Amino acid sequence: MMHGAGGQAPRAAEREARRRVHELVQLRMAGQIDLLMDYVVEDVELRYNCSKVGIFPVGFWQGQSALREYLRRTDIDYEPLSAEVQDIFVEGDRTAVRWTGRFRRRANGRVYEIDLAHFIRWRKDRVARLDEFIDDHAVSRAAGPLQSFEDMIDPPGPGLSRDEMARRLMALGNFSRSGPDIDLFRRYCAPDVVSEFVGDRNAIFYAGRHRGIEALTNIIGAINIDFEQVGCTTPEMVVDGSGAAARRTVEWRHRGTGLRGLVELADFVRFRNGLIVELVEFRDSVALLQMQG
Repeated sequence: MMHGAGGQAPRAAEREARRRVHELVQLRMAGQIDLLMDYVVEDVELRYNCSKVGIFPVGFWQGQSALREYLRRTDIDYEPLSAEVQDIFVEGDRTAVRWTGRFRRRANGRVYEIDLAHFIRWRKDRVARLDEFIDDHAVSRAAGPLQSFEDMIDPPGPGLSRDEMARRLMALGNFSRSGPDIDLFRRYCAPDVVSEFVGDRNAIFYAGRHRGIEALTNIIGAINIDFEQVGCTTPEMVVDGSGAAARRTVEWRHRGTGLRGLVELADFVRFRNGLIVELVEFRDSVALLQMQG
């Protein structure tokens, strides 16, 4: 059973959820769609939270037959090759997973490396809802901490309570119209924090992996030069051990064009000794570009 408050869920249930997520990813990449359907409820929902980069079908899909059609349409053009799971957070009947997949385009043989994230809602031990984020994989990454499989299965302690982790993550993302609180980032993040902004470097200059609080605050400051945050909601958060993941909707206004838009974001953070040591963010890069006119 996957139900219950996050702190009360038995460790065995959390381990089972992580195991099933790994199996789902492997079944997807192996093209074993019939077996994958055994893991989802009949009325499963798949919701996109980003404008796509043109690699996978867009839209809202409901029901097993619709999910089959989504996978079929994807596989017509793209052959799944391999996958690597980076993070799995489990809290009650909710799971957040971050992974990288490699797909070959059948028309030209080109291989695409894609970063993906899913927020999963379980109904007992089957998937009832998927909120998906997807974007191009940055060409290169700076050296940074890698999450081991052992840490993924049995995460180390964060040095903070569950509620304090959630509060800090909310505070960093929900800044006022006057701009982000840079001092807050300095207080909550480790000096050598590793930050990663998922996306194509050709479209977003700060896409990729960075080390150090100065690099992170410089990026946050640069974003604030271009965009004013008008509003922010956080419809979902999963806190598990030393990690936390939040699904957010922000309204931004481009200061140059005056255009407004809703941008969906997903943040994955890891705490150690009371500080954030890693932050990975997915964002709707297409919506950002549209606001720039």
